[in-house]
Amino acid sequence: MKLNLDKNLINLNGSPFNEKLSDILANILAMSTVGKPAKMMTWAVNLTNDGEIEIDDNEADFISELIENSPNIANIAKAQIINEIEKLKK
Repeated sequence: MKLNLDKNLINLNGSPFNEKLSDILANILAMSTVGKPAKMMTWAVNLTNDGEIEIDDNEADFISELIENSPNIANIAKAQIINEIEKLKK
């Protein structure tokens, strides 16, 4: 399934920030110390260049858990990325 995050982060008023969800997740993946480094970096590059990655259900669960456990990312961004992942799994 394709996880497309080529959309802006939305603030609490519904207005877009300048930052893309794809860039936020790319940074999480690139800076992570868990997971398979080559796959994580491939995902990060693809998110940066294309705004999307191809993942399966297990990878979706892994990414969701990684996001939830990332201490340097605000909950507003975490929630929006996880919501996009959950939409794919339905």
